[in-house]
Amino acid sequence: MTTSRPTDVGHVRAGVATKDATTSYSQYRNEGDADRLAFAMRVATEAVRTVGSDHIEIVTLTRGRICLQPVNLNHGEQIARALGCDLPLDHRMFVPGHTLWTGERDGLEVQVRSALRQVVAQ
Repeated sequence: MTTSRPTDVGHVRAGVATKDATTSYSQYRNEGDADRLAFAMRVATEAVRTVGSDHIEIVTLTRGRICLQPVNLNHGEQIARALGCDLPLDHRMFVPGHTLWTGERDGLEVQVRSALRQVVAQ
């Protein structure tokens, strides 16, 4: 995977990821668990580099999923959008409530936690 040069967007750097045909999740889907986990670790590392490691507090990963929690949950939506995550799921019944942004990066599900959105009814 290659990344274009990141640019500053507010408090979070945003980079545009491009697919590298030699590495994708589908290549590792039928391989051993260690290979799939190593691939997920590489994708997670690149995602953290894209937004800047100083903005990420926790990284949780499995062989098919990456979840990032920002240092400041108020920056979560901006981080999510920089990583291409644009599907929000609001968890209003949790205390504290939060929004989980999801998307896909190199064939892996990516989730970014953020402060609960204040949806305005139209």
